[in-house]
Amino acid sequence: MRLLSGNCGFPAAGAALAIVTALALAGCDNTGTGAGRNTAGGPVLTGPGAPTRVESPLPGEIGASPPALSVPATPPVPVVNPPPAAAPSVQLTPPPEIANQIRVAILLPLSGPQAALGRAVLDSAMLALFDVANSDFALLPFDTAGTAEGAAIAAEDAVAANVKLVVGPVFSDAVAAAAPVTLRAEINMLAFSNNRGVAEPGVFLSGLLPESQLARVIDYAARHGVRRIGALIPTGPFGARALDAARLAAGAVGIEVVRSREFGPSSPEIAAAVRLISNYDERRAALLAQKKALQGLENEVSKRALNRLSILDTFGPVPFDGLIVAASGAELVNVAAQLSNYDIDTKRVRLLGLSSWAVEGTGREPALIGSWFAAPPAAFSREFNRNFQAMYETTPHGLGRAAYDLVALAAILGSQEDGPKFDRATLSSETGFAGVGGLFRFLPDGLSQRSLEVREVTPGGAKTVEPARSTFESLPN
Repeated sequence: MRLLSGNCGFPAAGAALAIVTALALAGCDNTGTGAGRNTAGGPVLTGPGAPTRVESPLPGEIGASPPALSVPATPPVPVVNPPPAAAPSVQLTPPPEIANQIRVAILLPLSGPQAALGRAVLDSAMLALFDVANSDFALLPFDTAGTAEGAAIAAEDAVAANVKLVVGPVFSDAVAAAAPVTLRAEINMLAFSNNRGVAEPGVFLSGLLPESQLARVIDYAARHGVRRIGALIPTGPFGARALDAARLAAGAVGIEVVRSREFGPSSPEIAAAVRLISNYDERRAALLAQKKALQGLENEVSKRALNRLSILDTFGPVPFDGLIVAASGAELVNVAAQLSNYDIDTKRVRLLGLSSWAVEGTGREPALIGSWFAAPPAAFSREFNRNFQAMYETTPHGLGRAAYDLVALAAILGSQEDGPKFDRATLSSETGFAGVGGLFRFLPDGLSQRSLEVREVTPGGAKTVEPARSTFESLPN
């Protein structure tokens, strides 16, 4: 990783990945980095070439009671002895490599039902440690056990270990439980969650927000002819959040969400939602009425019109020319299969989706061909995947890019000559940071923005139709 730009003069640190990952920094005033109790933490992972760190043991107890003395029968001649010399003071001095160590915690579910996820994310974090960190940087993993209670305990342990920054936790309930602990200690947190409800100053979310994805793809759609949008959204908080984001994004570019329907997880519920949003029953009734009106006519024009109607299922267009489908995986395939059943022609209606569509096999569903969605830049992701595969002989977890970028960012900010730069002003730099997940920046309120590209689904995979921005200069912070 190297410095992209900025006014701090930050040097590059550590060995570089095969790809060139960059950080851009602004706002370098250090307004406080937090402090903790100087006690032992969890296992310590350090950068390449670092000497082994061994904490000096505490000395044994000083000043134990002397053995008891017997009293002789004849008192001895009193002897005046000089007062005993004062016991020498003991001062503990940690080895230089410990004294200069910059400690950063990473909170992950390393046990419990989510342990496999936690270990996979830690693998990506360790890759960044080896690629970027110098010998003074130490990454301390703490186990949240995948629970809110475990996250709070892990945060307490991290504070006690004298860390200066916390990366993680993963889940929003864990973030909510750990945040009060770190904030009391004046330690900032870079969490993996994308639940904006747990963001606040000092608790920065790195997760890819649905608001960013929908704003990006709706902006692109509006500039390419889409004027009226429908929205198929799952029941629950995420669906409500996606619909609010879609309406806000559409209004910002002068178009409108004209129709929306929620769908449940079962196939019948999905079918019912597609049927309603497409006005299928009304359009079907309109077709039958047209046929009935023409059947009594014997002229050639009417006969030809009736013949054309015989191949249709409905009469008249759907009420939108763009359709947001806030679904992924099996749900997305199920929705796509229902579209043709209710006469939504995806050659006329552009489907708009989320970054979760950037998986192998999306183009195998014919109804999804030609769809647009927003996602982090594919080029950096492919390079990261290759490096991860070379190291671990497996593919990275979906959170791997975020884990790599956050630990690499911590290593760079922790390597400055005048001390680590983990203050909020630096972390929320307007210029942002560029990593394997693309350009991103944290906002003062704890939310984040990412520069996303727009991709189109093709039979052979998604292709980029509009690249990601290379700067945040024209966007408000």
